[in-house]
Amino acid sequence: MNTRRLAPFATRILLSWLLLMPITPRVYALDTSLPDLGNSAGTLMTPKRERELGKAFMRSVRRTQKVMDDPLMTDYLQHLGQRLVDAGDARGTPFNFFVVDDPQINAFAGPGGNIGVFTGLISTTDTESELAAVVAHEIAHVTQQHLLRAWESASALSLPNAAVLLAAIVLGATIGGDAAAAAAIGGQAAMIQQQINFTRSNEKEADRVGIDILSSAGFEPRAMPSFFSRMGKANRVYASKLPEFLMTHPVTTSRTADALGRAEQFPYRQNTEDLR
Repeated sequence: MNTRRLAPFATRILLSWLLLMPITPRVYALDTSLPDLGNSAGTLMTPKRERELGKAFMRSVRRTQKVMDDPLMTDYLQHLGQRLVDAGDARGTPFNFFVVDDPQINAFAGPGGNIGVFTGLISTTDTESELAAVVAHEIAHVTQQHLLRAWESASALSLPNAAVLLAAIVLGATIGGDAAAAAAIGGQAAMIQQQINFTRSNEKEADRVGIDILSSAGFEPRAMPSFFSRMGKANRVYASKLPEFLMTHPVTTSRTADALGRAEQFPYRQNTEDLR
């Protein structure tokens, strides 16, 4: 696997996931269709095992990233995140929201409900609703069991293939595009490509659920497509050097349109909180 094609953050965290992978892969038929929410993901990964993975994941994050200890910033993000969690269907699910002191525009969800937001992304958002939109999207990755589904799929693969899959699904990495992914996998290209398409479905599902959470929490739901639109413009401006958010959360015209269509189903809320 050519890790140079992965986003820098994804490459570092991927190494920790390789250490957490089971040595002997499970052997069963892999269902490459989009799983239902009631699939076996919740039984394959026990709550205890997920907590262990979450702790290991955070140890890796703290080794490779500068996690902020500023109580004001941390408390603010934790309060914002908990407000969104309480407004959705995730009451009782433990979440840990933290800030990474890094100018990159990025955010991510890890196992155990760990959600990190980079200072670069916070400074890029214009309103609190835009920041809440990103956090709600990451919460949706957790509540929709995207991480557990990724683990379920990866456990049926050999270690190299599982590494690519976890990089693509868990961290949202694009693996340098379809051609690069196929070249990295060789004979397993078709199966892995289906799983990469699955990650795109994950992103859209997280958008839809995130917008629902956003509205229920009292934020302006149109903030999500608004932020996507700005990121899409950045995609054109930074053609040769994309912001990290665009590498791990590809923003397409259709995705922005889907998010706007979903947001338009909710009443408009006046934005009064400017983060700048």
